[in-house]
Amino acid sequence: MLQNKFLLLFSLLSCLIFSQEKKVDTIYVYEEVIVHDTVFVEKPLDKLKIDKIIVAKGEKGKKPQAMLFQNFKKTIILIDTLEIAKSKKPFISQLQFGSKFYIGLNSNDVLKEFNVKNQLGLGVGLFVKKTLFHPNFSIGTGFEIYVALNTAKLDNTNSDSFLNGFYFTDVGSPRLFKSITAKGFQFQIPLQFYWKIKKITPSIGVFGNLANYESTFLGSSGSLPLSLNETQTFDAKMFAVGYLFQLDYEVHKKWSVGINFSYANAKSIVFRRKNETFAIDEKLNQNIFGTFLSYHF
Repeated sequence: MLQNKFLLLFSLLSCLIFSQEKKVDTIYVYEEVIVHDTVFVEKPLDKLKIDKIIVAKGEKGKKPQAMLFQNFKKTIILIDTLEIAKSKKPFISQLQFGSKFYIGLNSNDVLKEFNVKNQLGLGVGLFVKKTLFHPNFSIGTGFEIYVALNTAKLDNTNSDSFLNGFYFTDVGSPRLFKSITAKGFQFQIPLQFYWKIKKITPSIGVFGNLANYESTFLGSSGSLPLSLNETQTFDAKMFAVGYLFQLDYEVHKKWSVGINFSYANAKSIVFRRKNETFAIDEKLNQNIFGTFLSYHF
């Protein structure tokens, strides 16, 4: 009996002792580390200030490449795949418009006949250009107006000028030269070819030029007996064609300065009054040299 009691007590103590022991789980924490060989920082192209991009197809067996020009530095990037998408832009958006403010000297044979060497003038003009075949090559046209600062009245009937003498109008009426005035107004239409070299743009071209004069002749008033008793005024025009050379230097994205030289030749001067007209055939040369300021829209 006593033995059974001890066995029961031992069992109770064993249960109490083993019931207080707790098993602890082990938690392992791992940190994942990813190593990259190269880190790319992407920046949108519209945030980059790139002066010019030239894309070349590349030779056979070589990748095409893009040349980026920024702050006078060139960067070459190889391209895996080059796709050229052709989209037709509105024609007006392909044109470059500009204006010109001009000051220069005009020298022509009409003025020289009366010992006037040069005539100082101002000019304004509008022009339009379009790029063709190459990004640096363009062709342009427009119109220019020149006005002389001084009007030269050439009144020298005793000189040996080619204007001195009698002339007959298209209706057979005689006229005797008296004087001619250089009104100082010229209208010019050029056709130019431009080639841009960084900030310098040389150009050559051809043009047509229309110069205006005012002349007086002695004619008959119609009263009998007929005599040259009336001073009559005729409008005179000289049309010339020639060539020009121009050199621009870009001082700002929209502003440039330059010099201009042009040479033109006319074959005659045409005089007109009411329904009467006549022409004096004479080879006449004209030179214009000046400087200008241009603004590009």
